[in-house]
Amino acid sequence: MEHRAYEFELERIKALIRERGARRVGLQLPEGLKTDAPALAAAISRETDADVIISGNSCYGACDIDEKLEGIVDLLFHFGHTASSSFKTRTPMLKGKIEEKVIFVELRSTVDVKPVVERAAAEITGDCVGLVATVQHVHALTEAKDVLARAGKEAVIGTGADMVKYDGQVLGCEFSSARVPCNEMLFIGSGSFHPKGIALYTGKRIIAADPFTGMITVIEPEELRKKRHIAIGRSLDAKSVGILISTKSGQMSLNEAIALQRKAVAKGLDAYLIALEEITEDRLLGFNVDVFVNTACPRVAEDFVQFKKPVLSMNEFEVVLGERSWDELWP
Repeated sequence: MEHRAYEFELERIKALIRERGARRVGLQLPEGLKTDAPALAAAISRETDADVIISGNSCYGACDIDEKLEGIVDLLFHFGHTASSSFKTRTPMLKGKIEEKVIFVELRSTVDVKPVVERAAAEITGDCVGLVATVQHVHALTEAKDVLARAGKEAVIGTGADMVKYDGQVLGCEFSSARVPCNEMLFIGSGSFHPKGIALYTGKRIIAADPFTGMITVIEPEELRKKRHIAIGRSLDAKSVGILISTKSGQMSLNEAIALQRKAVAKGLDAYLIALEEITEDRLLGFNVDVFVNTACPRVAEDFVQFKKPVLSMNEFEVVLGERSWDELWP
């Protein structure tokens, strides 16, 4: 079974199940691909005789492994993300699970990127542009670079930090591959989540090219940063703070949360540690504090722009505490 746009690597999956003697396997897919899960499960079960359990929980990244499902299966196939050396060492418990039972299937796209890159070239204002993609399209970056060269644009593919597996790859929370000497970036991938993150954290103009829809979107960083500045400004008079801790092993920053609580108390604030598996508006509504600080996925705070109370990142809260200057807000 192959999706029209992605490589599900069914033959590799079946081979691993047989090789490991797995009798019960789990499948964890991102929201947009859960519709493919039943057909995938049926194909695996039919051809391996293994019992297949589909995760109905979130799948936001490699940091978001369904640990409860992992605990009852012999192998867990996690689709759409990559493992990395630094991520494996983030949490010893999770490191062991990844090495023993969790198999990452990157879901490489089979869609031709050349047409959308050719169209995107017209939006590039300078002669130099950084080139990045999600893992689904990272194999096509060299091809995209050649297309841009024919359009008279020099494309630079950056090398990411340890958390990034491939040159030019960006994650939802990691944009080191975009640290290139160009004022604009061309992002190849779907949706606005990744390109908005690149714009916010690098301050660069982003041209987002979606190979599936053919759409080109230009994202400017100023408006995104303005929203974060407003959230910080709303927090300057706060008297109490709820510091959010994710109970997911891959997103847990317990030591950082405790250190932040101590800093807040030292500044005269009432500070409370709050542990959650899913950080949503409904879960936060019942807490009577002035501001929340997120220590889980660093992008979570951006989801709460319209929330009645500010939700800040750790760096943003350090500005409130006077521990970090406004100029040091973005790395």
